[in-house]
Amino acid sequence: MQKFKKPFLALLILILLVFLIFLFYNLKSKKVFFPRGKEIENIKEEVINSKIDKLLRELNFSPENTKIMVELGIYYFLKGPQFYDKSINLLHKAWQLGNTDTRIFYYLGSMYEFLNLNNLAINEYKKFLNNHPEDLEVNLKIANLYFKTGKVEDALNNYFYILKKDKTNIIALTNIGFIYFSRNELDNANEYFLKVKEICKKNKLPEPKNINFYLGKIFFLNKDFDKAKLFFEQERLLYPQNIENNLMLAKTYFELKDFQNSAEFVKQLLKDIPKNKELLELKNKLKKFL
Repeated sequence: MQKFKKPFLALLILILLVFLIFLFYNLKSKKVFFPRGKEIENIKEEVINSKIDKLLRELNFSPENTKIMVELGIYYFLKGPQFYDKSINLLHKAWQLGNTDTRIFYYLGSMYEFLNLNNLAINEYKKFLNNHPEDLEVNLKIANLYFKTGKVEDALNNYFYILKKDKTNIIALTNIGFIYFSRNELDNANEYFLKVKEICKKNKLPEPKNINFYLGKIFFLNKDFDKAKLFFEQERLLYPQNIENNLMLAKTYFELKDFQNSAEFVKQLLKDIPKNKELLELKNKLKKFL
């Protein structure tokens, strides 16, 4: 009898070991539901609705289950802005009850950002980055929010981090250029804007809006009026209704002594901004030459 027990026990341990190994790899290979970016567009509405119905039934049966709250909150997020209130309530409640799923911070941040609750969005993205510091998407999101809220040093730190990982990131390069321009660091701004144009040309990408206008302003301020004209004209081709650009183009033509073209732009602009001081001053200056 004793001899029989030993092989049976060994077999039992072996079966248990195989089961545990299977369970471990099954859990490891199970992908966490974390749709982002374009992945969201591919999820069909009927799938979202079906999942919400199922999760609501589960939550009804187990009202304190924070895992269900998180999943349900994510599906309400996927359903669109009109359901953000439900999503926020569920995700926030799950976190308050002790759930540390980092998806909570990502989706709360995304919704707060959409609702222009920028400081709340920044706080959630910070929590996410504490767990996933190398996530480029969220680094870019928080950098843009820092930029938007005037926290330029924080924005620069994140943009430079992004460029270490992705040196051709158009958004980071462009916004660094804008920050330098706002500080009157024109050479630095010029360097970054020109990098953006080079990358866009090489990869056949559309250029960020108004980049030619700001390059034109840099060359105008540096009194290189020929190059200023080149960029203002490029901006005009893309955005003919940009009044500020057209005014700068009128001023540039004047500096280049092309008074006829300058006067033509002044005439057009007077229809849109008849009381603009710069425009009226330019009009008076032109009287001496026409």
